[in-house]
Amino acid sequence: MIFSAPLGPGHVARQHVCRADESLVWAMYRRTFYYAVDGLDQLGAPGRSLFTRGASAVGRGMGDLALTMLGGGGDSGDDKAPAADHLVFGPSPDCVAVRTLARFEPGKPVDRLWALTSARLVIAERYVAPPAAEPSSFLGKAIGFGKEVGKILADNRKKYGEHLEGEPVAVPEYRVVAEFPRAQILDAQPGRVTFVDGSGFEFLLGRPAVADDEVVVRELTKFWLRPGERLVLGLPPIVGYVGGVVGGSLRVPWEPASPMPPLELDKPRWPLPAPPSPPDWIDDPTLGYWVEAPATSCFAVQLADHFAFSRGNARLAVSDQRVAAVYPTHLFEAKPSSVFTTFAEVPRGAVRSLDTPFAGQSVPARPVVRLTFADGSSLALRRQA
Repeated sequence: MIFSAPLGPGHVARQHVCRADESLVWAMYRRTFYYAVDGLDQLGAPGRSLFTRGASAVGRGMGDLALTMLGGGGDSGDDKAPAADHLVFGPSPDCVAVRTLARFEPGKPVDRLWALTSARLVIAERYVAPPAAEPSSFLGKAIGFGKEVGKILADNRKKYGEHLEGEPVAVPEYRVVAEFPRAQILDAQPGRVTFVDGSGFEFLLGRPAVADDEVVVRELTKFWLRPGERLVLGLPPIVGYVGGVVGGSLRVPWEPASPMPPLELDKPRWPLPAPPSPPDWIDDPTLGYWVEAPATSCFAVQLADHFAFSRGNARLAVSDQRVAAVYPTHLFEAKPSSVFTTFAEVPRGAVRSLDTPFAGQSVPARPVVRLTFADGSSLALRRQA
């Protein structure tokens, strides 16, 4: 888990952009744009753009050209232009996309949230409250400095980017700066939005690459499988909280409902989860699992209990015969007699499906592993890129 990662755009959009009568389709963070418009250069001045030839017709693929032509400087300290993560395209400078973005400066990185809802396309900018006024007198400044030093020395909590140990992940404030009603939109996909006048936006997207952990697969195959058993899936331990809805009750973070192994584990020094938004659990950097079940006796909850209790020590293992939470045996024995110890073993016949969908409405999409059981429960686990 990367606790320093920002709260995902789907979660933020649902809090700050969506109206009560709207549903969220997708949301993404974007920072830097350039123009690919006939009659304008890449910075929006009259002229010929590096990207306009065939832009309106070709559309996709312009992003790769933009990255090639503009380079990837900005934050790296060199003199190259910041790399684009979205483009404005259109047949003329008078098109909808250009007129709307004319108030923004191309090539200047700004934190923006883009969200498509059932009613509109929205652009919002991050709002950060101005700092409190500093005292003007020398004595006031000295006192203020002393207080700040005292706070720093007294506070030994771990920091993870903007997040702090023991504090909930905050939902950053975004304020709407532009919007487009659905009537103006001809087509809207996560990678490209086109308006009825032929203009629009292309978003340069990557997709998280997920591969099997060869070490985990090798260890489980050698030390966990029984004779004649075949490994179907083995995941590395996931460091993070469990959240979910069990028996109709939302619980974030989840606390084990059944007796746990006799282990004394250190208290985790993690940030706490953000205010919960069940459809967007994957956007919370502190959540590694999501469980849904009609009752605490369900199979998914039995597994979730161990992942909540073990604080990143247990892992999921799935064979063609069983599903289980697997701990390193050295946690229980000073001189371990085996490599792994198994808990919450579920027969494979109780598993209705094992799939690897994408979760949430954030773009790029976030992959998960999802187990659905015959008792109506399910457990989703974040996949590490």
